[in-house]
Amino acid sequence: MAKYFPDLIEEYKQSLKNLQAVGGCTSMERDLKEAIQWMETGYDPAEYRAAIRKDCYVMDHYLMQQFLLSIDLTVPDIDEQQLNEEEERIDSIQLIVKEAMAGLTENERKVFVLIRGEYMTFSKVANILEITRSSVQSYLRRAELKIKNNIDGKKLLCHGSGYVMKNSF
Repeated sequence: MAKYFPDLIEEYKQSLKNLQAVGGCTSMERDLKEAIQWMETGYDPAEYRAAIRKDCYVMDHYLMQQFLLSIDLTVPDIDEQQLNEEEERIDSIQLIVKEAMAGLTENERKVFVLIRGEYMTFSKVANILEITRSSVQSYLRRAELKIKNNIDGKKLLCHGSGYVMKNSF
């Protein structure tokens, strides 16, 4: 597709260089880079339904965690007590996460997981959930506030190998 817009691509590249030279806005730089990529490759880099080469590396982190936990660990060097302690630690962390996320609405939970867990952009989440970008920002802000309040309310601290109650040490 680049053969149809060589002059326009060069103008965009020059504008990007000028913007970077004056220390311009990073969001404008990102938009210019996306426009250049779109014109050079022939597809919209912001179109998330398109299958591209990078998609083969996307993984479901929850599924991967469950897979790793279900692997048969029959390695002779692993101490059974250590394994039980690690399983207990993982269970306690999962319980803390559940308690921290208690009280989130469905949309708040979805937005929080997609943005903070899957590292998606606000625009991508807005497209997936078919809501506005500002709604995504509001849901995320509310979710983070609720999680913070839940953690503060439980008085949880990160300590050594996991989370503990403030009054337990």
